Amino acid sequence: MKTRTVLLLFAFFTSAVVAQEKPGLYFTCAAADQYPARIAYEILDANEQRLAVGFAEIQSPADTAYVEVQLPERFMVQVYEDANRNDKLDRGLFTQPLERYDFSNKAWVFLGKPDLADALVQRQGAAHYLHFELKDVLD
Repeated sequence: MKTRTVLLLFAFFTSAVVAQEKPGLYFTCAAADQYPARIAYEILDANEQRLAVGFAEIQSPADTAYVEVQLPERFMVQVYEDANRNDKLDRGLFTQPLERYDFSNKAWVFLGKPDLADALVQRQGAAHYLHFELKDVLD
């Protein structure tokens, strides 16, 4: 009897948590130069149309950022750490990024942006979760 009660309480709690989840993109970013970190994001659809762009403040690698956006079936995300908080991705003499960055689907490319097809991910529901490992050109 106790096992059944515990299972029912667990099922009720789990459904309540899922019901509170808002549609959109949830993401984490590890390997920032420092935390708290300011993370810039851009979400594009399969036709490279911009769906959302902005900044998220995260306190740690485990902190989850949320973007309220209607995600299509396939989309890509690019992120970078705005370490100096100047609202842009800083670049060097040869246009290489000077701040840490990453792309969805682990489509990281040295000194550039991956092909769209390599960075596209399939939406997994109204709420989609991604994890990024920020890198710089020397990684």
